[in-house]
Order: sequence, then C-alpha cells, then structure tokens
Amino acid sequence: MNVQQGLLIDAVTPANSTMSGQALGANLALSEGGVGNMLLVPYYSAQNGNMTVLHVVNTDTLNGKAVKVRFRGAANSDDVMDFQVFMSPGDVWTAAVTAGADGVAQIQSADNTCTVPALGNNTPQAFATNRLDPNKSDAEKANGTREGYVEIFNMADIPSDKLYTVGTTANTNSALYTAIKHVNAVAPCSVAGSPAEATLFGVALTNYTAEADAANAGFNTPTGGLMGDWYIINVPETTTFSGASTAVVADGRGNFVHFPQIDTGVAAAAIDAFTADPLLRTDALKTDGTAFGATPALAAGYYDLPDMSTPYLAADIGNPKAQAVKLTSALAVTSVTNQYANDESITAKTDWVFSMPTRRYSVAANYAAISGTTPANDSNTSYRLFSDLIVGVTPDAAATLQDEWFFAANTPVSTDGKGNICVKADAQKFWDREETTPGASTPGPVFSPRTPGVAAVVSLCGEASVLAFKDLGNSVLASSVARSTITSGTYTNGWGVVTTANDIGAPGAGVVEGLPLMGASFIKLSNPQVAPGLSGTYGITWPHRFTR
Repeated sequence: MNVQQGLLIDAVTPANSTMSGQALGANLALSEGGVGNMLLVPYYSAQNGNMTVLHVVNTDTLNGKAVKVRFRGAANSDDVMDFQVFMSPGDVWTAAVTAGADGVAQIQSADNTCTVPALGNNTPQAFATNRLDPNKSDAEKANGTREGYVEIFNMADIPSDKLYTVGTTANTNSALYTAIKHVNAVAPCSVAGSPAEATLFGVALTNYTAEADAANAGFNTPTGGLMGDWYIINVPETTTFSGASTAVVADGRGNFVHFPQIDTGVAAAAIDAFTADPLLRTDALKTDGTAFGATPALAAGYYDLPDMSTPYLAADIGNPKAQAVKLTSALAVTSVTNQYANDESITAKTDWVFSMPTRRYSVAANYAAISGTTPANDSNTSYRLFSDLIVGVTPDAAATLQDEWFFAANTPVSTDGKGNICVKADAQKFWDREETTPGASTPGPVFSPRTPGVAAVVSLCGEASVLAFKDLGNSVLASSVARSTITSGTYTNGWGVVTTANDIGAPGAGVVEGLPLMGASFIKLSNPQVAPGLSGTYGITWPHRFTR
C-alpha cells in the first residue's frame, strides 16, 4: 500500500469507483473563493468575430492534475468538443476559441501544457458536429458550435512524491509526473514523438479498473485546487468582456474519475453507474412517463466520461443521479437581478446570459426521434427524454405534483423550429434608474419571438440562452443559437428582476425548487467624443445577483 499517495490498493474495487485511503468528500458546494474541483464557464462565443479565451490555473503547487475539458453547445448542451489536459503543479493552461473558415468553432493553444489528444502549438482543432441535430443544414450545425458553455473537471491528482522504484538506487517520481512536469518552461510530454509523450498517451488511453494499477500509473484521488477565468474579445470592434469561472468544491478528496480518452463504447450495463445524462442511460423516460427502452438513445464512448454527474462523493458511487441532485441544488436560484443600458447617445446595448449547466442531467433532446411525421415539438413523446432524479413523482406528472426541477410541463420545445428545449421564468419586472416601474395600466415587457395573446414571460430556450434588450440585430454577443429579445416594456437604462421560483406545489405543498442558473449582463457602449485614431468602444460584464 502506497500510504504517501493516499491510495488504498484494492484489486476487487469496481472500475473507476473509488480510491479511498484518505477520506472522500461528503458534499459538493459552490466555492465562494473561486477554487474547486469543477469549473463552469457560463458562456463562450465565436460569433461575429468574437474570440473566447480560457485560463485554467492549478493552484496546487505539489500535485499535477488530470483535467477534463468539455464544450457544450448552447441549444441543448450537446458535446461539441472534449479532451484531457495534464497540468504540472502551479501550471496555467490557456486556449482560444474562434470560428474557422467553414464557420465551425475551433480551438487552439500556444501553451506548453500537455493535452490528450495533442492540440499542437497554435494548430486549430475544429469542434465536432456529429452530436448536433443531424436534420440541420451544415451552416446551422456550424452555428451550433459557436456558442455554449464549458465544463472543466479535476479527474485525478498526479502526486509529486518520490517513491521507491524497483531497479533503482534512489526514490524517483512516477513516469507520469516526470512526463508532465515542466522543465525550463516546457512539459516533456508536449514534445511530439518523445518518450514522455508516449508515456502520457499510454496512461491517458488506459482504463484503470483496479486501484493498484491506477496508483502504479502515478494517479491519486483528486483534491481540486482549480481556478479559472475567461474573456470574450472582439478585435474588429475593440470590445472585451471577462469573468471568473464558477467553482464547485468537494469537502474532501474526490472519487477517482479518470476515464480513457478513447471512442470505445461503454457497455449499457455499466453506463448507468457513471452518468445521469438521459440520452446515455438505460432508464430514460419519455414525456408521457413511459420508459424509452433499455437501449440508450445515444451510445456512450469513454470520452463522454466523466461529466458533471459522474460520482465524486463516497455516498454517490454508482448513483450519478444523486450527484446531479446535489449540483442542481447548489446552483438553483429563485430570482436573477441585474442592470441594463440602452442609451442611444452612447450606442449602449445589453444582453443577459442565462446558463443552466445541470439541466442536461434532467432532460435532453433526442434528435433520433425526429422524422417527417414527428417533428421536434411537444407532441413528440420521444424527443425530450428525462432522468427521474428524485424517485417518487415521474416527470410527466402535473406541475403541482412534482419533485423535479425539470419535467414535461415546464420544459416546452421552442416553437421557432429550432428544437431548443425551453424553461419559462415565473415573471419579470423592470425599473429605470429613478425608481419608475410599469403600473397596472402600463403594458409589461414583450418578448420576441412569442405567440400573440400569450402572457409575455421570459422563456429560456436553450441551455445557454441570451436575452437581448431591444436590439433585433447582432446586439452585444451576436447570439443566434438560443436567443430571445425584449422588444418593449423596458426603460432606456435601469435594472430588472427575473423570478425563477419554479414553484412545483406538491408533494411538499408549495415547494420552491428554483432553477440552476448562472450568467451575467453584457453591456457594450461607445464614446462619441473619442479622438480620431483611438478606440472608443467598451465592454462591461456584471455577474447576475441571485436569491436562493
């Protein structure tokens, strides 16, 4: 037993379940300090000349980190790019997302930190479109890659302990640690064709099914320590927006959740232990409450794991639905408050971003259910598939008899033909900067697109939706995948509240679930009096304020 690494070597432990030795965490929570085991970037964009840059920092100066990075599309959180990053202690990994010549988003990095697969120095790697709706045109699928959000996970630690190695006369680092540890600002594994690269790939592409094997490969259970930042920059328009990643932290060591970055399929008999994603599970429910079938709607590959629901806590091993409940509870809010500005004298524009990164583990879009006679709409019972996270009331039951955050009644399919799954807010109210708000006789806000005669309520259509204020054109972020527009009912400048109580009534009689939301207000403005030759365009990012 390698006590220094904290691994209890147990050959009978099931694949990818736990490395105990030291106490595993019992809870997950949002990290007020911004450092944690998981990072969430609420929005990325490569639209209209936008470039999104990510920074991931390993604040742990003793241990390396095996990290999973996954980009999900804004429409229905489909995986459009994922890979692994192997960070040295104290390391920073950076990368940029832009639009390629064909319109598909691409990622590139000049960083010396190793990735699997290798990104290559400043070599663009296109995002994938095969998980997007196959019924869409190539242009629509390309557009679907250019907006979304990002998930980042600490899958395992790579300890720096020098240990006794058979055949040597001194204690040495593991081969994995030696391969990823920067030497003169370069990680040996980043050198193409090097023995260090071969060592890294050999480890990253192996599915460790016994703790002893994982320990011998140089892994330990993950302790977190990740910090992240992002910015969206538009060079032609000289505008930048920025923010910090939302961090989720465990209150102890996490479960070992490294999976090989390969496309080998995960057996249906095993997948339910590792994800709550209804498209990948064998127990998904249709909108009428009946079982979809024992065969998952989407065959999972090992590269699909881990995701945010892959059990990180000792109590949740084998039960990813329990982790999805904990994460959704941690992110759930009952209202969102922020400011807006539309002052024409400074050409001000405002977009609000609403991102729901855990909705995927309750409801997902099954594109295979679309046909000429069964389009993507509410009547197609196999288009929305649900995971019954809290066993008691199935997601097809009435809203007043619910125990879920997302269910058939509150997740209508958008009526604009895009097939985005929507979630409606309860209400909204806007003020100007002088306390004024619409009275009973004043028309309230109107949202477009909408159905005439139906009450105008914010409808968050998409997983990372954008609410534009008044501007029907490109607005601030040039969003087009999951966007709605407030066409009237707001003031020139002011603030507003969107209520997201999601009051499900019974079984607890008046239970307020909230919605798992994060995001910010993006405001763009210009100085009309700027001197010739100087930039007069500015970007402001204000994170949403919440009630829970």
